[in-house]
Amino acid sequence: MKPVILGGGIAGLSLAYFLEGPSVVLEKEERLGGLSRSFSFNGVPYDVGPHIMFSKDREILDLHTSLVETDKVRRSNQIFYKRRLVKYPFENDLAALPPQDRDFCLNAFLENPHEGRPARNMLEFFLKTFGEGITRLYLQPYNEKIWKFDPARMDLQMVERIPKPPKEDIVKSANGVPTEGYLHQLYFRYPKRGGFQSLVDAYAREAAKKAQVLNPVRLERLRRQAGVWTVDTDRGSFETDALVNCMPLHELFRYLKAPESIRAALDKLLFNSIHIVVVQAAKDAIGEHFALYFPDRETAFHRVSKLDFLGPAYRRPGATTLLAEVTFRPGEPQDGAKIGRAVVDGLESQGLVRREDVLGVETRTFHYAYVIYDLDHRKNTDAVLGWLREQGIRCCGRFAEFEYMNSDAVAASARRLARELKK
Repeated sequence: MKPVILGGGIAGLSLAYFLEGPSVVLEKEERLGGLSRSFSFNGVPYDVGPHIMFSKDREILDLHTSLVETDKVRRSNQIFYKRRLVKYPFENDLAALPPQDRDFCLNAFLENPHEGRPARNMLEFFLKTFGEGITRLYLQPYNEKIWKFDPARMDLQMVERIPKPPKEDIVKSANGVPTEGYLHQLYFRYPKRGGFQSLVDAYAREAAKKAQVLNPVRLERLRRQAGVWTVDTDRGSFETDALVNCMPLHELFRYLKAPESIRAALDKLLFNSIHIVVVQAAKDAIGEHFALYFPDRETAFHRVSKLDFLGPAYRRPGATTLLAEVTFRPGEPQDGAKIGRAVVDGLESQGLVRREDVLGVETRTFHYAYVIYDLDHRKNTDAVLGWLREQGIRCCGRFAEFEYMNSDAVAASARRLARELKK
């Protein structure tokens, strides 16, 4: 039987691409791509993010750059701290801080009482690795802002791979000697045109050579008998002994009967939603930088990206295009127009865009954005995925596996699953 794949985002489409035989991909939206979709505002494409192409997995990176024409871009990210631009990562540009804050960060790193203590959560990891100064001035407030969650209640899965910076680099940083962090992220690739949607569309074209890709399609019922799943939709029914879920787990379970213990574990899987606010203005004061990070609690957004930085196809004549991201907890009442005004207020208060220069604002809201690694994440995720596997359902994708994965990691997961299904 053909594998049936629920969801036509990067996970579902890349899985259909990697599978050797035919499959069926079912997507409820009119546009394929999920969180990798792109939209357009006054002719400028923008993503839910934005997304970029970089990976330590050379095979995946080579595949993506062969599927779409890309530009190689040198990353220029800055942290906007007390109206100063501090080169990302924060610890590599301490000299840009006010002298009192610079000395606090340096001394707390060199004489760190947390260094010898075990790190049991994200906050303790930051204190142990970077000291009180860097943690309190940047890492803690920024992570509280993006996750809307206490870092002391988050586990180490997001941060355990962050290397401890050498002491000599921190000393150089405080003395104004340039150093670089995260060298594997120094350059990235981005589609020449069309936003990240162009990679989605390329995967869809390749997958369609051997797979049946249906969208929009409404899932009506899932039923299983004798090891075979029947997927009932408004466009017909499909039988399979290889059902793969690429939908968010919370959406999948609308169609499943599960034990109370599994339902309870699912309910404890936490995530954030996001507003994407695009602001076009006659001019800005960001300069030639791609992204600015905002740890201060007064500004609504945690990150602003300047899309002009990505190339000619992302520039509107006579204007600059900025993309701001504002996370929130699901279920909180939200007003898109109010959020748009708050972003403009924040840009003006930080001296980055004058209100009278704003030419247009567009806000889009997405229910699923960031997986939250709370202290029980691993236990609850393993329980839910283990039960699904017992039912003959495999999962692939950020919210299907409930892991904070970038698109390259999602594609790598799809490649692994395709090999597993082949066996």
